[in-house]
Amino acid sequence: MWPWGHLAVGYVALSAVVRIGFGDRPSDRAALVLAVATQLPDLVDKPLAWQFGLLSNGIGAAHSLLVGVPAALAVAAVLRARGYPELGVAAAVGYVSHVLGDLLFAALFSRPPILPSFLWPVYSTPAAPAPGLGAKTWQLLLDSRALLGGGMGRTYFLLEALLLCGTAALWFLDGTPGWKPVRNLGRAD
Repeated sequence: MWPWGHLAVGYVALSAVVRIGFGDRPSDRAALVLAVATQLPDLVDKPLAWQFGLLSNGIGAAHSLLVGVPAALAVAAVLRARGYPELGVAAAVGYVSHVLGDLLFAALFSRPPILPSFLWPVYSTPAAPAPGLGAKTWQLLLDSRALLGGGMGRTYFLLEALLLCGTAALWFLDGTPGWKPVRNLGRAD
């Protein structure tokens, strides 16, 4: 799953959880925590595989149902205990939605299946030659382009486009949380 897909799935889940659990829309801070949390598993595991060759497929401790997910839930519990329940929810929803999205993607598209990789450290992938972050990302972009040549690839692209458009509509409906602080980063006081 590409970064924008993880962000979209996470945002839809966060908006639903915050609306149901808090009776409100996501705050700016929660949206920013979510944005980081939805990318964090890849920011840890992909460099370990693609740059340093410590994993074979970019799925390790940070994607682990046995390590990464419990760690994310612990962070959420600490944030909640310190008086930041919405930020805790955003961290947990972002992180867990990333792993679940990758699990679904792996179940549908991995050849050979890489599902056991999500059980690190019980199952770990052997070290592999590291192609480099740039080279591996470029290869994945080319693979995605090739995937569009088949029916399943076009269906995936259509579903992802619908997800992104629907998420953008929800984000606007929620008042564009997270945008104002990001926009203000570039402004002088």
